[in-house]
Amino acid sequence: MIALAVLAVSCSRGEKASGAPGRGSACGLGIITIRDVTGILRDPIDGSRSMPEDPESCVFTTGGHSRIEVAMRPARGKITVDSWIAGSMALQAVPLLDVGDQAAWQRDLHEVIAERNDVLCDISVIGAEKEFIDTTESVLKDRIGRLCNKVLGSVP
Repeated sequence: MIALAVLAVSCSRGEKASGAPGRGSACGLGIITIRDVTGILRDPIDGSRSMPEDPESCVFTTGGHSRIEVAMRPARGKITVDSWIAGSMALQAVPLLDVGDQAAWQRDLHEVIAERNDVLCDISVIGAEKEFIDTTESVLKDRIGRLCNKVLGSVP
């Protein structure tokens, strides 16, 4: 419990915590920073924090309702991406090239679900259309896909 509290504090300060995938969030480990996610949402990113119910996930927050959620999981990446691409999820996703070993793009959630060596990266940008700097689908896919490539590139 103390370790989670330390991780939560380090995420909110944007500090780098030590650990391997599955032992913290991408923001807590310093893999994705405020600088990386700046320029996607109109409101400035005012911080990051771990998600208490899921220590492998974090959220970059703004002063409003918009936010960017990042999950990094040490396993089940392949089966998760396969499920999205196969249409087994509630919403439709399409394959996304040049991200990880394989990836999917979910248009409605502005979400990239990707994997490399079974490590999962799942990043979604949450907000109303007016809260995005650019709502062009190709721009969002590229920008979020590059974030997942950064996450997946940090793990063996």
